[in-house]
Amino acid sequence: MNPVILIGCFTPLVIIFIVLKLSVWVSAVNTESKYVGKEPFRKRGPFVADAYADVDEEEEEYGDRTDYR
Repeated sequence: MNPVILIGCFTPLVIIFIVLKLSVWVSAVNTESKYVGKEPFRKRGPFVADAYADVDEEEEEYGDRTDYR
């Protein structure tokens, strides 16, 4: 098979693949830039007073001094 014919057959597929990749990339960049633009105006909160507190401390079945035998 002649290499020119082979290149001619696969060139449209390569061009379509590159165009699709570029369009997806441009769409992702636009979406991300819109999100980043809205980020400074986003409402935040309410925040938890102590994020690392044990919320079910009273309800625990086993405590620090429990014998696990």
